[in-house]
Order: sequence, then C-alpha cells, then structure tokens
Amino acid sequence: MNSSSIEQLVTEKGVARAARQAVLGALGGDFSVDPIVGAAMSRCFSVIGSLIQRHGLLIQRTLADALVASGRFDVFSNVQIPLTEAANDLLASRNAPGNLAKIRLQSDSRAVRMVTLDLLVVEPEVGWAGGYDVKRGNGATDSRKRRPQEHDLKGVGMVLADHLVKLGYERITEVTTGIIDYYGLSNFSREIKILGSELDEHFGVPVVAHVEALTEAVRTALHAELPDLLRPAIQGLPGIAAPFPSPAEAVSGRVNARPVGPGPRRAAPSGH
Repeated sequence: MNSSSIEQLVTEKGVARAARQAVLGALGGDFSVDPIVGAAMSRCFSVIGSLIQRHGLLIQRTLADALVASGRFDVFSNVQIPLTEAANDLLASRNAPGNLAKIRLQSDSRAVRMVTLDLLVVEPEVGWAGGYDVKRGNGATDSRKRRPQEHDLKGVGMVLADHLVKLGYERITEVTTGIIDYYGLSNFSREIKILGSELDEHFGVPVVAHVEALTEAVRTALHAELPDLLRPAIQGLPGIAAPFPSPAEAVSGRVNARPVGPGPRRAAPSGH
C-alpha cells in the first residue's frame, strides 16, 4: 500500500490526531492482572508498554509519509517479497557480503518463504530502491530473531530488482536492503542497520524532524493522562494517606503558593 493513501503524519494536525489515538488505544486495551503488583499498577504497566509498541508503528508510518512528502519517492508498506531457494543457497554458501550485493536473481523461481518488508522505497528517476525492516530499537532484539531477519534481508536484496519489474518499475539498477534501527539498541549487525540519526543523510531528505515531532506529541498526550492513570496505583500503596491531587488541584497549588517565612521566633527543639 502506497503511504500516500494513509493520513499524513507530516502535518501538525495529523501528528496530533495520531498521537491522541495511540494513547487512547493504549488506555482502552485489555490487560492481565499481575498478582504481585495488583490491578492498578498492572494497568499502568500495560498502558505504557502498549504505547511504546504503538510508537514503533508510528515511527514506520511517519518515515513513509515523510519520504512520500519529499516528492522523490514511491513508498509501499508491508510488502511481501519471495526469498527464493537460489538466494537462500547463496547465503548458505557464505559468500562475501560484497559479492552477494552484486547478484541479481529471478524472483519467480521456487521460494523458501515470503519475507515482509516494513518499507519499500523506490526512486524511479535514478533507478534506486531500498527494502527495510523498521525497529524502534530502544532495546535488544533476541539473537534467535535477529539472525534470521538479517539473513532474509540479504536474500531479498538479490531478487528485489526483478520483483520490482512486476510492480511496474523496469529500470531499477541499484537496490539495497537494511534495518532501520531508530534508537540504535537492537544489536543488529552494523553492516546492515541504519540509525535514526543517519536517516536524513541516507535518504537525502529530512525525515528525522518529523519522527521527533511525532514522538513529542505522543509524550505530551501520555503526560496529560498520567495523573488519572497513576492515581489509583499510588493511592493503593501502603502508607499513602494524602489524596493524590487532580491535575487542576496540582496546578492551582503551584500557582497560588505564597512565600512562607519562619514566623515568630520559636524555641529550638530539645536536644540541640
């Protein structure tokens, strides 16, 4: 699906709406109660964990929309590409990565499996295309998942040019595949990953500022809900006697606070 059909996440209105929907979706999700922390705290953990996952998907959408908005690229999301037996055999033979990158194979031969690219980016005018898996990357990916993903992306790179012919792009002469590791902590091989800070240079158009604007909007929307989200959990803690203030009460207390002096001289506490 071309990302131009998705609500644009490069406009202030679109970003604000997407951030709000992400927070509301996380708040409305089901959660299991952990017997150690209880229902209220379990809900807090569930909401925040869900929002972090949603933020990862929004990063992918924002990158797609920013690339489309540049006017240079055609962008497709969640595209399935065959990993052919021929490509898989070449990977198993442990050819040097530089040699594999030069190989072009037919995409309609027998396939081992289908590989889903989070983003397929095409610049028809210069005959370039890139296939990417997108990771939020604020935590390590288990090696049992990491190695197969690296393997599959390298294999897809050998058939991508031929597959694009079937999508109507007949003049693609240069292809690349990689993992966009936005925060850089996924532990993928450095030779295959692109950090978030490198994306503007990689694509040659500004995309990072759009992702950062989206992230700030999600953070703001979450913070607006935190008092109501945390209140039941904090009030349920042992030794918490004072009521948790509402946002209005908390703001009012700060605004109306007056300087307080020591008052009349008092006797020093005994023992001093």
